[in-house]
Amino acid sequence: MEITFNHATANDIEVLFELNKKLIEKYETNLNHDFEKIYSWVKRKLENNIKSYQCIYFDGIKVGYFYLHNDGEKLELDDLYIFDEFQGGGIGTRVLKYVASIAAEKNKAVFLYVFAKNHGAIRLYLRNGYEIVKNIDDSRYIMST
Repeated sequence: MEITFNHATANDIEVLFELNKKLIEKYETNLNHDFEKIYSWVKRKLENNIKSYQCIYFDGIKVGYFYLHNDGEKLELDDLYIFDEFQGGGIGTRVLKYVASIAAEKNKAVFLYVFAKNHGAIRLYLRNGYEIVKNIDDSRYIMST
């Protein structure tokens, strides 16, 4: 059972966009946001950074994505997605251990944003050494190692 990674390509943009949109629709609690503006920002972020995204493969099958990038003194883990049918099998934990090894090499902490109602993701991060360091409008948390 091997986990490998490969750079995402322009072909992955639409899948990642739909994953982002689905997450926002499911967990965003502030319905006063301009969602068209948010979706436009997400699309630009993906287009501008797609070569830095990683595809996650489990035994050769694509099972998700993540984007790890420098943000000053820390690394930001963004858009960690494990496809629904592959969740619960330890893949997310293995990806977080891989991210931790990169952070250790760079001597940096890792932080991420997570929707407050995304309880499954929060449990995963807590089990892997992250803690909630900030509550943003009761909609999202910032978690950090």
